[in-house]
Amino acid sequence: MFAKKAPAIFALIAMFTLIALFFVRSRDHNIGTMEVTVFGIGRADAILITTENHAVMIDAGENRHGEYLVARLAELGVKRLDYLIITHFDSDHVGGAHMIIDNVEIGEVIVPNYSRESRHMERFDASLANAGLTPHILKEPRLFKLDGAAFILDPSRLGYVHFPRYEDISDYEHDDDRFSLEYTPDLVPVGDNFSIITSVSHGDNHFLFMGDAMEIRLEEVLANDALMAPDYTFVKLPRHGRFTERGLELIHTTRPRYAVITGFHPSDIRKYRPERPADERIIYALEYIGSKIFFTMSEGVRFTSDGSQISTGANGF
Repeated sequence: MFAKKAPAIFALIAMFTLIALFFVRSRDHNIGTMEVTVFGIGRADAILITTENHAVMIDAGENRHGEYLVARLAELGVKRLDYLIITHFDSDHVGGAHMIIDNVEIGEVIVPNYSRESRHMERFDASLANAGLTPHILKEPRLFKLDGAAFILDPSRLGYVHFPRYEDISDYEHDDDRFSLEYTPDLVPVGDNFSIITSVSHGDNHFLFMGDAMEIRLEEVLANDALMAPDYTFVKLPRHGRFTERGLELIHTTRPRYAVITGFHPSDIRKYRPERPADERIIYALEYIGSKIFFTMSEGVRFTSDGSQISTGANGF
């Protein structure tokens, strides 16, 4: 029995060792600066990570955000993205990606291992074809370095699933709400559970971007010793601050100094109704461990790392 399992065990040990060495190597001296910009585009995700010579974008908001994001990238002087990472195919993450692909040079597009029929996916696929880009379907962890920043991209362990077009919601904004926990058990493999998780180390500062991970995906991440090894400085919370038990566990495990919720505080419910606010239990858990929380419903935030210290501030985007 051990003989059969030994290759898999040794492969797992080798992977953890490689990742550990990767993190150590990211702590070089004179690594320059890294900026993380979380755009303030409502209850949707669009995140830009830039180093001295490179740029990576994680998600691209809704279709209506695409033109805005292209303009903001131009203002920031971003003419090329080394990577465009689409964490999953909900409209508030992939909806504006077609505009980014149409207007910005992209080295590689990375997507999760599932497919979905929807109007925003049709636009996304058409733009990929027009640009001559074949997306890389992430099935195994991917490691790369850009200047002084070390990236780990972690895929879901779920097998491939195809989601057909859902009646009347092909362009449904925040379509994760269609699969609310009140109606759908979290064991159902909806798109959120295929979220690509991105971990970035820049010197002593570590950043974790959780996509819209639900319970299945959160359980995978929490059991991943390599992903949980860093002492995270920053965590982008999943699902706009929605509550799950595993979400609380993530907070208490990572204990981030800074937390970003791409949504709004419950005290602003009148301002943003009928949108759903972040859950008070998630907010309390973050406050309990002393995290500084940023909500990006109407204003973005930028984090600048020099490999040791981090400065923060509203970015006006």
